Amino acid sequence: MTMIETTGRLRGLLRGLSLACAGLALAATLQGAVAEEVTTIRVLNWEPGGTKYWTELVAAFEKANPDVKVELETVPFDRYPEVQGPYITTKSGPDVMENNAGLELFDRRVAYEPLPADVLDEAKAQLITYSGGCLGFDTTKTCYGLPFGYQGNVMYYNKAVLKEAGLDPANPPKTWDEMDAACAKVKAIGKTCLALGLSGIFPAYWDFPEIARNYLTEEDMRAMLSGGLPWTDPKMVNVLKGLASITEKGWANASAPSITMLPDGADIFQSGNAAFAGTIISDAVNWSAFGAALGDENVGAMRWPTLVADAPLAQSFSGIESSVFGVTSWSSKKEAAFKFVKFMASTENATLLSTVAGGISLNKNVDPASLPKSEALSQILEIIKKPTLHSGVLLSGQEADALARGWQEVALGRLTVDDWTARMQAALEASPSKR
Repeated sequence: MTMIETTGRLRGLLRGLSLACAGLALAATLQGAVAEEVTTIRVLNWEPGGTKYWTELVAAFEKANPDVKVELETVPFDRYPEVQGPYITTKSGPDVMENNAGLELFDRRVAYEPLPADVLDEAKAQLITYSGGCLGFDTTKTCYGLPFGYQGNVMYYNKAVLKEAGLDPANPPKTWDEMDAACAKVKAIGKTCLALGLSGIFPAYWDFPEIARNYLTEEDMRAMLSGGLPWTDPKMVNVLKGLASITEKGWANASAPSITMLPDGADIFQSGNAAFAGTIISDAVNWSAFGAALGDENVGAMRWPTLVADAPLAQSFSGIESSVFGVTSWSSKKEAAFKFVKFMASTENATLLSTVAGGISLNKNVDPASLPKSEALSQILEIIKKPTLHSGVLLSGQEADALARGWQEVALGRLTVDDWTARMQAALEASPSKR
């Protein structure tokens, strides 16, 4: 081979190597550009529905939106306000946040970006209702978040405990007097009648509405929302007396004043040591979770026993949209964040909620056949057919706190109902959202 031929081949090899390097550099540049186009959003939540549901939810969202990555900041429900509060004060942190529908959200609305038109259009097309994310529960007013499911209160019962106590599991108590008689029999076998935790927000959301339905009309509840119904009104005093009677009669566990309902109170029930528990239809302490712990065959769901049998709303269901998700006012990634909010209300997520978390969706397009088979769920689906307003979400933060703290002290014999009433009225008058 001549020197000229050798030189030519060498030049060819070098040219090929140069082109290959250029190709690799171009590929790296393109890969870097693609990576830069992925937006990461932070979502503050308390993981309603459980870890498995949220793992699948995020995976489904990221598959449908490959340009967005989700980082979850999950906080226990009872610690949520103390974590969220500093973010709101400093106007920094997550791009999406969860809050309960109603006044809890409205009180924090400065932290949320109003829903844009395209997100509202999605809500109208997909959801049965989303009013719990809108001021005054009115969808013609400003809305700050979308719900992902239906929520509300029922009382669960353990059929095995009722049977052990000599009660008929097919005929649980329907009135306050029947409940009192049932509790006496349950206590006689050494078990708690009604699992209860009075610390935190739970009394306001899970217990108060079920007593309030015996004394308030929907007009009264709307007056509560606006601050027009004082706690000194005889109707409101009767609600407090009804709550107080639960602990005064000895229905609940002695630890109730010092524990939260989630997880402590619920744990008493799902451990098989209580006959009844007043919780919710969706999320972590519902028919699905209790069925997994106790066996579906042992779990039933009913309305709370009535104090006033002929009260107009006594046989109704305290229903409300579940927690809502909105985009923070300080987020620099609002477009990506609103994609996540829309996905929470989507049919795909509704199916996940039903099949994985045992939740009840508000999406119009979810297939009823996708719901799991459960007697307790069947009972719930009948109960929710007659809904009324959920009075718990009409309480301001000040009122909810005074309700829980007051009931704790009443249960310990340190406070009278009259003094509790005065505290509730003071809390109402101190509520910015009701002035």
